Amino acid sequence: MSTKPRVNALIDHQRRTLLAAAGAALLLPAGAARAQAWPARPIRIIHGFDSGSNPDTVARIIAPALTERLGQSLVIEAKPGAGGRIATAYVATQEPDGYTLMMLTAGDSVTAATESKLPFDLLRDYAFISTVIQFPFVILVGADSPYKNLREFLDAAKRAPGKLNFGTPGIRTTQHFCGELLKSSAGVDLLHVPFKGSPFPDLIGGRLDCMIAAPSISTPQIKSGKVRALAVSGRTRLESLPEVATVAETVPGFDVSSWLGLAAPSRTPAAIIERMSSETRQVLGLPAVRERLLAIGSEPGGSTGEVLRARVQADISKWKGLASKANLDS
Repeated sequence: MSTKPRVNALIDHQRRTLLAAAGAALLLPAGAARAQAWPARPIRIIHGFDSGSNPDTVARIIAPALTERLGQSLVIEAKPGAGGRIATAYVATQEPDGYTLMMLTAGDSVTAATESKLPFDLLRDYAFISTVIQFPFVILVGADSPYKNLREFLDAAKRAPGKLNFGTPGIRTTQHFCGELLKSSAGVDLLHVPFKGSPFPDLIGGRLDCMIAAPSISTPQIKSGKVRALAVSGRTRLESLPEVATVAETVPGFDVSSWLGLAAPSRTPAAIIERMSSETRQVLGLPAVRERLLAIGSEPGGSTGEVLRARVQADISKWKGLASKANLDS
């Protein structure tokens, strides 16, 4: 018996299968088609601060492991200026294809809470991926400062209202609001000095009384003996700086923690967001990554995008209240 009819039937069946698959692909929404192919080229992670800043340092810690898992390079790109607003506005307008991500900071929540004329809406224009870290701030003085602890500094501030100052990366940053909350909670009057760059040179040079900074950039300066840590702003002492007291040990109830998180332009396909969220959480659970983050005073904090969105919403509500009291809203 000839096998030709069977061969022809098999060929017809394969042809119909291929045509059906091609037809199904044509019917896929554009976002779903992009998600299936993602990632096919390098991915950018944008942040809004200088090289060596907290977002830059953390992005570079997690990038190699993410590169290995995704099979594509992650390129860290800084677009500094305006307390991070330039970068946040830029990423919000990028193609929602999963190739441009944003390392958001808690300062973005402060901005959303206090500025009414932003060119973007944080909750509308972003799809949230995962929290990356959470951390307190460190309150620092220069190595030659007469103040050995937070109580001495606050007592001096009470004796001379408005004479002592504190430096931050800018107006309406999370560090600024941490300082304003310290003023309010401790009943002191401190002068805020915003910087476009790092306040460290002025603190080390004795031109600044105090500054508020993330542990990732504070710890090397503390270890080198160039500055002295008076307190950390979180609920508990830092594992990397166990000898440094919390603000709450001097000002009961004080607690300010910050965070970094990954996000993408809104309308990025859900499949890409979910994949990136899952990979980020996996990377943050790796012992080597956790160890490096803990060493710079940061607690790895992988989460779902929904959890990060809820945190942003809660922060916006909290900072709106403080901004109104301190006349910092606009």
